[in-house]
Amino acid sequence: MSRRPVTLFMTMLLAWACLSACSVSIGTTTAPAPTPAPAAAAARTERVTIQGLNLRQGPSAKSAVIGGLNRDEMVTVLERQENWIRVRTADGREGFAYGAYLTGFDIRPAKPRPGRGPAAPGGPDRPERADGMTDEEEQELWN
Repeated sequence: MSRRPVTLFMTMLLAWACLSACSVSIGTTTAPAPTPAPAAAAARTERVTIQGLNLRQGPSAKSAVIGGLNRDEMVTVLERQENWIRVRTADGREGFAYGAYLTGFDIRPAKPRPGRGPAAPGGPDRPERADGMTDEEEQELWN
């Protein structure tokens, strides 16, 4: 028997053995497993801590009042803009509430100042306000 066919046969046998042992598949690829979609974030709900909290059209004490919120009413938090929180009520109303009067926010509450006229922030009898709200805006929270 000639050496050439035996050599060819042995070469093919060796190639087959290597490919089988290495589990290599020529010309095909395995698609990576799909990454599962992240679960939707749970809606954050908070509770109103005072009776009659104003629900406003925009994130300012100067914005129009579009409704009121009752103490212990649960609201869904949609976003935060500084100290103002955009919320949705159980009946579907959306607006802004001052965050100090919702659970879950570390915001200093506004306090009414009966008998005092508005003073300019940083005036002689007033230190500069850290929250950036004017006295008029703070008082309007209570109107």
